[in-house]
Amino acid sequence: MSNNDNHESLFENNDNQIDDDKFSIDIPSQSESPYQDRIPSGYDPMGEIYLRGRAFRGLASGGIPWWILVSGWIIFGGFTLLIIVAVIIAQDFIGLILLFVPGTILLILWRGTKAKLRRRKSKRRF
Repeated sequence: MSNNDNHESLFENNDNQIDDDKFSIDIPSQSESPYQDRIPSGYDPMGEIYLRGRAFRGLASGGIPWWILVSGWIIFGGFTLLIIVAVIIAQDFIGLILLFVPGTILLILWRGTKAKLRRRKSKRRF
């Protein structure tokens, strides 16, 4: 019974009994991020360029999973093959200029595949 009375007395509006020294607010300090390599925002132009370069470096170094390489070859290789067939059928060889962008992506995929195979061979040696 006395325990309940004690709790009720805490909630009573007795301004003269409240001591301001007992109340404090703790504000946490600014903590440093444990990740030293901060990932930039993809919404600003320089951050988008950095993120694309980071993805392509990972692809070209061979550190990317096989399923991504295979799906990249299917998607981008199929797109490039479609453009080549369209240029041959139309007999408009100036349309080969359209192959510049997919050709660049295929070059990156080719480098990634070579790096992945080279990485796999080096694992077998050890």
